[in-house]
Amino acid sequence: MMSCPVCAHENPDGVRFCVKCGWQLIQMTGNVTSGLSPALADADAQHPNEAPPTSQLQPNANTQEFTPQDFLVLVVDDTVDNLVIISLHLQQSGYRVVTATDGEEAIKVAALTHPDLILMDISMPGLDGLGATRKIREHPTLRPVPIIAVTAFTTEGFQRAAYDAGMEGYLTKPIDFERLNDLIRSLLPVRKADDANTLGGDE
Repeated sequence: MMSCPVCAHENPDGVRFCVKCGWQLIQMTGNVTSGLSPALADADAQHPNEAPPTSQLQPNANTQEFTPQDFLVLVVDDTVDNLVIISLHLQQSGYRVVTATDGEEAIKVAALTHPDLILMDISMPGLDGLGATRKIREHPTLRPVPIIAVTAFTTEGFQRAAYDAGMEGYLTKPIDFERLNDLIRSLLPVRKADDANTLGGDE
């Protein structure tokens, strides 16, 4: 287990970014670091739960090649095992990841970190995934963020409810990670710079 130097969250061995706050733990070389580059240390110390700016993480974005580390994914699930499994898979694929364990926390984390995509469990205590999605769709800056349902519910009724709430994708557990990868890739631009001038546009 690796303790995050920013939020003290205990992360599983092998993750690149803290699954709680998004702080970089392991560089591409695999060496454990105390954080991001010195230029980002002061800013992140002031805002420990805010993910580092994508432009600083990936300065050479003048390419048409899809770069997962340009993108931050919020994973929402009330089961810790699911959070760890999904987060590890995404981070091994290169994505940055933050997590939440219920609908209310998902809204708060999303508003703070502005993820590029959200994986949302449906059945959660308190505010469920459908209710959280509806609230996110009412948020002025979070409204365009793609949301994918990741749930054990397989019926057409739940699928219709998910799409009616504003979700763009629906995956059932156990997760087919190849399908998850394809769905995420279909909902994200080639590079984040392409999204900067088209927020709220065609999606």
